[in-house]
Amino acid sequence: MLSGSARLARPRLRQLTSRISSSQSLLSTVAQSSARTVGDSISIPPSTQPPSARPIETRKSQLLRTYTSLLRSTPVILLFQHINLTSQEWGAVRRELSRALAAVPASDVAGHPELYKAVHLQVLTTTIFKVALKITELYNPQAASSQGEALTHDLSKTVYDAIRALQVPPESSYAQLEPLMVGPLAALLLPAVSPAYLSAALSVLAPVPGKFPAPTRRKCPSYHDPVCQSGLAKLILFGGRVERRILDRAEVDWVAGLTGGLDGLRGQLVSILNGAGLGLTTTLESSGRSIWLALEGRKSQLEEEKTPDKHARVASPDSLTSPRPSHDATRRSPPLLQHPQPQRAWAGALDGHAADIQGGGGPWADEARLGPDPVSEFDTSLGIRLDYEACLAYVALPPLGAIVLLVLERNSDYVRFHAWQAALLFTVILVLHIVISPSSFLSWLLFFADVGLAAFLALKAYRDAENLDRFEVPFFGAVASRILDDE
Repeated sequence: MLSGSARLARPRLRQLTSRISSSQSLLSTVAQSSARTVGDSISIPPSTQPPSARPIETRKSQLLRTYTSLLRSTPVILLFQHINLTSQEWGAVRRELSRALAAVPASDVAGHPELYKAVHLQVLTTTIFKVALKITELYNPQAASSQGEALTHDLSKTVYDAIRALQVPPESSYAQLEPLMVGPLAALLLPAVSPAYLSAALSVLAPVPGKFPAPTRRKCPSYHDPVCQSGLAKLILFGGRVERRILDRAEVDWVAGLTGGLDGLRGQLVSILNGAGLGLTTTLESSGRSIWLALEGRKSQLEEEKTPDKHARVASPDSLTSPRPSHDATRRSPPLLQHPQPQRAWAGALDGHAADIQGGGGPWADEARLGPDPVSEFDTSLGIRLDYEACLAYVALPPLGAIVLLVLERNSDYVRFHAWQAALLFTVILVLHIVISPSSFLSWLLFFADVGLAAFLALKAYRDAENLDRFEVPFFGAVASRILDDE
């Protein structure tokens, strides 16, 4: 029964299918005719986007355009290698960098008071940055345009083919920097050459003790935060690019240390050039000026010879002979009396005076020899050599030997310093021995450390006795020096 009903439904399905197909063909015909009508009435404008060798909508293409623009417009770029900093570490580093740049005095950044707002620390994609650097350093779009190339933008087919076929010159900036661009890179971008801002940035990102010191913990506690220090430890400055010139770390430090910035450097150059020109002008004028002065002097001399002096006195005869021989005798003044003055032979006398005394010159030389002997800093009260006596402060059963040495030695400050230092240091060690005496292991360990320390200090005292340098143990040496100064 089911098969019979299916047979009856088949003709109806066929009729329905034919009707649907005919309606679809009708709709397609209507759509085509309407499209032709719309196409005739509305003309689609052609695309204004120039053809490119790379897809312009991809992120790599936009990064390449961004990097080439930065390389052409940014005068100062510092390059860092970073070891995968976390987002928290990047945030801490950027926070401290902004704080340091904002704290630069306005007097040091004349002409760029708001420059710190435009300074950025940016993470780079190494491979794309290398291509951008190669384009900006080695490709010349003006030369390509003169050869008839219509499109020379950074994504064009012309640039793509030229860079692929280009042989890198070994003396180019790209060849100098390419071996260092390995791994993750970051760049500090400064929109102007300002040594003040550059030195402030280096004091945070790559401090140099004495030249670009890092902020102290008391002045800036956030700089010493563990997250910030961890991020800074992963940043390594390996070079920079200033005014299209590649610089290493030493040259970057030199630029950051310029006094007065570029204006100060230009002023120094102008002063050097002015000094050279002034010296050349003076040299060229000196010969003519000397001739003119000689002629003027000769002219004045001739005028004086021609004009007699009306106020001149009549000259006396050359020689007059007196009738009395006693008047012809030349009177001579008696010699001045020499009264010897007693002198003392002080240590450190002048060289000439000491030479007179040693050579026996002068009437007071014998009296000067009778003066007191000069006091030497190497003399000791016990008559022992200075270096040996200083060693006794550490090897003669300290602190007892040091205390005895303080009582007996009165002349040498060097020996008394080491005696005070040994007495203070080994008294504390003796108290520590008494405290840990229940533990034999700790007692023996402290004993061997005590012996080693005494030997080391004795050796230092022996070697430093030649120039009287004092080796100060932390805290105890300062206390000993203070006690010795009070004496």
